Amino acid sequence: MKPLEETVEAVMRALGLDDAAVVRRKAFLEFTDDDVARLRALHEAMQTLAPDFANAFYDHLLAFEETRALLPDAQTLERLKRTQAVYFDSLTAGDYGPEYILHRLRVGVAHQRVGLAPEWYLGAYSKYLAGLLPELWQRLGKDPEAFVVTVQSLIKIVLLDMGLAIDTYIQADRQTILTLKEYADIVFASIPDGLLVLSSDLAVLSANRAFLERFGFTEEAVRGRYLMEVLAADGLRGRALEVLATGAAQHDVLFSMGPADGDERKPVRVTLTGIRLAEEEEEEEEARLLLIVEDLTEEEKLRAAALESERRFRDLAETAHDGIIMTDPQGKIAYFNRAAERMFGYRRNQALQRPIGTVLPEPLCCRLDEGLQHTRVWETQGRRRDGAIFMVEGSSSVFEGSAGRFITYVLRDLTERKQFERQLMHLANHDPLTNLPNRKFFQERLEISLDEAALNGERVAVLFLDLDRFKLINDTFGHALGDKLLLMVAKRLAGCFRKGDDILARQGGDEFVVMLQGLSGRQDASSVAQKIMDAFAHVFQLENHEVFVSASIGIAFYPSDAIDAGNLIRCADSAMYQAKEQGLGYQFYRPELENLSSERLTLENSLRRALERDELRLYYQPKVDLASGTVIGLEALLRWAHPVRGMIPPDQFVPLAEETGLIVPIGEWVLRTACLQIKAWQGEGMPLLPVAVNLSARQFRQFSASGETEGRPPSDEAGGVHDLVETIERVLAETGVDPSCLELEITESILMQNLSTAAHILQALSAKGMRIFIDDFGTGYSSLSYLKRLPIDTIKIDKSFVGDITTDPDDAAIVSAIIAMAHSLRLRVVAEGVETQEQFDFLLERGCDAMQGYFFSKPLPAEEILPLLQNARNSGSGRD
Repeated sequence: MKPLEETVEAVMRALGLDDAAVVRRKAFLEFTDDDVARLRALHEAMQTLAPDFANAFYDHLLAFEETRALLPDAQTLERLKRTQAVYFDSLTAGDYGPEYILHRLRVGVAHQRVGLAPEWYLGAYSKYLAGLLPELWQRLGKDPEAFVVTVQSLIKIVLLDMGLAIDTYIQADRQTILTLKEYADIVFASIPDGLLVLSSDLAVLSANRAFLERFGFTEEAVRGRYLMEVLAADGLRGRALEVLATGAAQHDVLFSMGPADGDERKPVRVTLTGIRLAEEEEEEEEARLLLIVEDLTEEEKLRAAALESERRFRDLAETAHDGIIMTDPQGKIAYFNRAAERMFGYRRNQALQRPIGTVLPEPLCCRLDEGLQHTRVWETQGRRRDGAIFMVEGSSSVFEGSAGRFITYVLRDLTERKQFERQLMHLANHDPLTNLPNRKFFQERLEISLDEAALNGERVAVLFLDLDRFKLINDTFGHALGDKLLLMVAKRLAGCFRKGDDILARQGGDEFVVMLQGLSGRQDASSVAQKIMDAFAHVFQLENHEVFVSASIGIAFYPSDAIDAGNLIRCADSAMYQAKEQGLGYQFYRPELENLSSERLTLENSLRRALERDELRLYYQPKVDLASGTVIGLEALLRWAHPVRGMIPPDQFVPLAEETGLIVPIGEWVLRTACLQIKAWQGEGMPLLPVAVNLSARQFRQFSASGETEGRPPSDEAGGVHDLVETIERVLAETGVDPSCLELEITESILMQNLSTAAHILQALSAKGMRIFIDDFGTGYSSLSYLKRLPIDTIKIDKSFVGDITTDPDDAAIVSAIIAMAHSLRLRVVAEGVETQEQFDFLLERGCDAMQGYFFSKPLPAEEILPLLQNARNSGSGRD
């Protein structure tokens, strides 16, 4: 056997493989410098995979008995693997000069000598391509165009190697040519693109598997048939003839191609190149045509999907409420949606190609760019076209493209949100009705001011102000006018203080607090309190009503009364309650006031349990006819039998019950207890005497304003009539008392709070058979007009006038006038508080109808009334 190098030189001579021949072979394959560049790029990407391909190849060989016999030991196997890896690596190395050709011939001769049949030799190419192509597809980023041209370059160098190998085998053993051709077809068939070889007259000579499967053909159905009988593609025939005529290949020609006998068409990219093969050495070569057909169906789907995705993105971006801006690698605006136009004031064509700093000012946008890998949302300033600066909220994302980094900004105008946040902050710290600072804000500012006062050695005063009789006004005229009054009060109060240093706040309801700073002494706080009282001396005009409102003010000082905000306010509150109870206008805090407040709270808690513990009592005072001395009725009077303090008179607890609202359930208890007592007396055989029950101001307002309480407007007077009448009717029905046995006493002030509603209520009660008394007549409005409008039976002269009728000419004149006026209106008159014979005689002389007072009897418990009546009947006297 000749040495390897000698055999290789002989093969080269036989093949005529000089430099010109190698150039010609490359030209036939259209192997250009572009192909070399692509293979070098592929080499860099796939360099580490050559050993893997070699291992896979020999693992494949070891699976077959024929080739396993050629690998006698592990050492030989490893050597051959290394050699094969070097070969695979050099295939794409990009150096295809004389040394490369010699190496390929050496490999071919070596394989022929060891008995490696061409079928196994060519199997290496098939295994190599099968493993390489998926890796190539991934590493080229699944770019169809890059993949196709790279595969085409790879096919060319593989075909060049195959040609050299085939020539080697021909020269070494001509019998191997048929085998080589068969397995060349295997490689041909395994190429992923469709390959079609045509004769010079465009008859199909061969087609690979990929082509046949792609168009649904069999090899028998296409072999030997004219091209246009197999395929339909406009312009394909002309292109093919042109390449055959000129020898110039045509690359990447786009067609819509499909079977000639069908309607289906696929988008394809075709490369047409001429090849020539000589059947005999002496004969001229016959021209042939190679068509490489790349199916673009998936690529078109991907392109359509990309276009659809882009369309959806644009639709979404254009309808988005947020501004969306994209910048190119140079930081210039490449996309600007409609929301961004509205946000920044630029038209799209005005914004494009401007630096991002135009709308996101420097240096903020640069700082933001550095942190874009973070997913957090950030806030920055935006600049409108008119130069206005506003706050925006944004997030960013980065896309690294082949041209560089693209940044997408999603921006939201925070102007409304910031304004809303400011409004929320204002609402959190201010009273919604008066817009004054609220309790929370006042206490926070007071704490700060106290800290500053501690550092500077200054005094701070807190004034706690509560409106007098506001609940009466609110219930009388309705909450709407009550709110209007609070607004007017807040305005007047604001004019009493220095702006900036002093703070006025609404504590809640009808309570206000004031903080005074920079005080030189107590007289400064007194001056402010007096200024407030002077401001309240003027009438408040509530639509058609003139209302006078006074205030009670408590004053506490830092640091003498308290050193923290909460206790300072509490001290001022305590002083305010003392001022209200004593009618002082304003009151400075004194430690002993704590005991008074505590006592009041204790009394209130006890009163709340008085009903449950059955501590309330009714006493009854007779009403006596002046002319006959006969008892004509009784008035039920409330007493509280306190378990510790003993009997508490009504003037000590009824005002507290009024203020807390406890008078309402207490009032119903009085009504029910009086009716039950009437029924009991009737059972004992006592003469039928009506019993009068007082309706308190709070109780009457509660009923008369119930329409408002339940959500009806104040003008819905029927609700009040219904509730009060229904309650009284229910009690009468439950106790079985005739309505004529019940009298209701109501003060003038109650009537005048809402005369229209009172008229409806009293008319409804009178219609049921109850008699109506006006109590304490002369102490309120004393207007004759309402006496004509209301179903009143009797008026009661207040005891404040009766007490001095024999010594005070004015009181005597008033009482005489009241009696005369009432009789002129056909009303009866009862005088209260009659204690002497002289008063009795005066009233009898003036024609007063009845009297009530200690002259006849003090109020007595129920069990003493029947003996009293029996004694009076036996003695015939009206005196006690």
